[in-house]
Amino acid sequence: MTLPAMQRIKINGAELAVRDRGLGEPVVFVHGSMGDECVAVLTEPSLATHYRLIDYHRRGWRESAPLETSISIAQQAADCSAVMDHLGVKRAHLVGQSYGGIILLQMALDTPDAVHSLALLEPALPAILFHDQAFGEVMAKATSHYEAGDKASAMETFGQAVVGPAFHTVLDQTLPPGYFERWVADADTFTLYDAPAMQPWSFTQAEAARITQPVLNLRGANTQPYFCKIHETIQIWLPHAEHVILPDATHAMLQTNPSAAAERLADFFVRHP
Repeated sequence: MTLPAMQRIKINGAELAVRDRGLGEPVVFVHGSMGDECVAVLTEPSLATHYRLIDYHRRGWRESAPLETSISIAQQAADCSAVMDHLGVKRAHLVGQSYGGIILLQMALDTPDAVHSLALLEPALPAILFHDQAFGEVMAKATSHYEAGDKASAMETFGQAVVGPAFHTVLDQTLPPGYFERWVADADTFTLYDAPAMQPWSFTQAEAARITQPVLNLRGANTQPYFCKIHETIQIWLPHAEHVILPDATHAMLQTNPSAAAERLADFFVRHP
């Protein structure tokens, strides 16, 4: 199954690349720190034949216009809402992996009426990640490579830590050719804009209590310990969330096991129409 080309739209003073395909209840995907990560799951029959699937590249990523100024998590949540408005979607199932997950947590607070359900795939909670020694060491090494002008090694270091040491072998089978080169091309967005936006952002247990929509709390079976801690925290803060461990998947579960991810998402959506 081939995905249609993305189209650029203008929202909130930015140009974002958007793809809108299929019929049924709308499902909006918000990617994390790899622009191509939603591609594989969008072609899975369990989703593609039953839902209207919407994905877009966040500011500065892939086919969207480059970033030239700082952007906050709240602004990125507003972008997601604006994409929905542009497409005439008032309410949708929302899926966010990693960085995309924290954007959707913010959106659930800011525009709750637009959120029909929330699928959180190991959202990158800075309160946990920035206090974890192992994650800090990974980011320090990746940043060192970036500052030395070696963007490829920076993204390789990050990829091995969050996707897995053999991530090329896995992603070569699920993502379009050239995904790593495109990821390296977006290293500036990752390092100069996305990472700094996490620093001032916070999400508390009291704020989590405001989220009453159905929530799927999904974790990869082979993810890193710091992401396991995030998954456990989300379950405590959102006790009504459905707790699922995805087999044969790492933090990058949409890429490492797209078939199982699609099936779990479809099962969740059908029970919360």
